[in-house]
Amino acid sequence: MANLVYKQVSTDRQSTARQNLVLHEAGIEDPVVFEEDPGTSSRLHPLRRPEFRELLNYARPGDTVHISEPLR
Repeated sequence: MANLVYKQVSTDRQSTARQNLVLHEAGIEDPVVFEEDPGTSSRLHPLRRPEFRELLNYARPGDTVHISEPLR
């Protein structure tokens, strides 16, 4: 069973620093991280985002998906 982490920001002026802090404080061990390029998420529906699609293809029964920011 894997811990899958999805991170994204809406613009290239933002960072994933707060998401990193939240995930670190949650104590997630050995995460498999899927992180969108900055700005990708503001232009595409979540199901069309490359890294989110990759996460969905990678995930197996029993895996846990961690997302610290709501998908928009």
